[in-house]
Amino acid sequence: MRDALPNASFIGFTGTPIEQYDANTRAVFGEYVSVYDIQQAVIDKATVPIYYESRIAKLSLNQAELLKVDAEFEEITAGEEEDRQQKLKTKWAALEAFIGRK
Repeated sequence: MRDALPNASFIGFTGTPIEQYDANTRAVFGEYVSVYDIQQAVIDKATVPIYYESRIAKLSLNQAELLKVDAEFEEITAGEEEDRQQKLKTKWAALEAFIGRK
């Protein structure tokens, strides 16, 4: 689009960033002209307050299935360096902590 219209102005109206971490919204469109955030919307009574409650979904897997998962993890990560394998295991360990493994 920029190649086809090199002298055009580009304006974005969005409630979400272009990419996951809002890394390039300003790079694509420039600085913000105006920001209307959720706090202002609540003050204006355009929306009601939003409350977030963190919850953990408790999972229950049988022991035989957990052993299969462990074996598959070992097989899939067999070619990885030990440090990388441990990092991957740590990344997914939160799931294990919440399923009540005994």
